[in-house]
Amino acid sequence: MITTRSAAVAAMLAGLALGTAAPVLAADLLPPPPPPPAPVPVEIGSGWYLRADFTQSDFNHPKDSTLIDEAAPVPPLLRLRLSPEPGYGGGIGYRFTPWLRVDATIDQRMPSRFTTYSSGSNFTRGYNIEAGKLDVLTGLVNVYADLGTWWGLTPYIGGGIGFAQKDFRNAYTQTTCTVPITCDGRPVVGPRTAVARPNSSVTSLAWALTGGVAYEIGGGLSLDASYRYVNLGRAKTGLDEYGYGTRLKDIASNEVRVGLRYSFGGLGTGGYGGNPYEQ
Repeated sequence: MITTRSAAVAAMLAGLALGTAAPVLAADLLPPPPPPPAPVPVEIGSGWYLRADFTQSDFNHPKDSTLIDEAAPVPPLLRLRLSPEPGYGGGIGYRFTPWLRVDATIDQRMPSRFTTYSSGSNFTRGYNIEAGKLDVLTGLVNVYADLGTWWGLTPYIGGGIGFAQKDFRNAYTQTTCTVPITCDGRPVVGPRTAVARPNSSVTSLAWALTGGVAYEIGGGLSLDASYRYVNLGRAKTGLDEYGYGTRLKDIASNEVRVGLRYSFGGLGTGGYGGNPYEQ
């Protein structure tokens, strides 16, 4: 009987020991570690955009760059003019941040009519006209700072650097005598036969400053309007049969550009809303 009672007491003690040990063991166990964070999806190509532009170029008056020969001096060129012309262009760009983007553009302008005058007699006996057409192609890498977006409008400023190819074509010079004999020894007045000058191409450094505003239409499309100043460098014709040619420097253009930008991923001008500096 004592054996049976001892066995019962032992069983009760064992049960109490297990019952009190279980909470202690549970309390000593650490919670399982949290699951690893889900990988952030990467949008391939969402920063890229394409652009197409219409350009109206108003050229500044270029300067005469004729080489001076003391043995055979030539009169300076006066009233140098390049006609305003439309053009077109396009490019591809990438947006790095809500406020910083870069693009590369190619712009072709329609041939501009060039004219200038000179006179060794100070226009008392006659004058010369020099004329031709100047084709201008530019390729620029541009950097822009978008200054924020309000009501869908995003103003920006930027600058670019690259090259300008200037092709001088259909150039000629022509003398017109206003008095007989003393002009060129002939007894009649009026224009003389034009002297052609060979075509010539010059490629030089170009740089630009720009400012504009973009309006987000939706679906990744934005309407872009801007002003741009472009410094185009020098240009020249070939030499005619008398060894003379036209040489120009400080060619520049004030341009108004209107175009469309299409952003892959539907980001438009940024799609950020509000001021990007507060993001």
